[in-house]
Amino acid sequence: MIPIKLLELKGKEVVGFNKYPEFVKALNNVLGKVVEIVNEQDESFEGYYLLPIGAISCSNFSKSIINEKTFLLSVINSSIPQYIEKFTPAGITNWMLFKNASTAVIGKSQVIEKISTREEGNDMMYEDYGYDEYVPIPFDGTYETVAKSILSYLEVYDKWLKSK
Repeated sequence: MIPIKLLELKGKEVVGFNKYPEFVKALNNVLGKVVEIVNEQDESFEGYYLLPIGAISCSNFSKSIINEKTFLLSVINSSIPQYIEKFTPAGITNWMLFKNASTAVIGKSQVIEKISTREEGNDMMYEDYGYDEYVPIPFDGTYETVAKSILSYLEVYDKWLKSK
């Protein structure tokens, strides 16, 4: 499994992501260990950072923080195109992670094509940016399923990124 860390930036309170502790607990359960929480990125780290966003505007971040090694958690739907355009992150979960575990994984189209089981012809809202989305199956409303979906996406994304 690829290494991941939770990135909780000092001075950037995550507003609206009330279920974040539940997500972290589920992530720990899936990993079988406590995921490390850090306050800044380490350039020597070979894995990916999960960064809770909530209602924070993308103007509050720089490209040194959000990049192809950063997966964003709980981004408000209307802000997703701005985050993608400005930063091209590893991937994103939408705002439903605020409320419950019914969220889509948004990521690079080439990676989503490899892991999605959806039928052709579905709406591709982020296609112009080279991103696509899929809803994890099984869709059981648990944070464990969300964590597994993010981790499995990042596994395929990591292989894709290294072969690029």
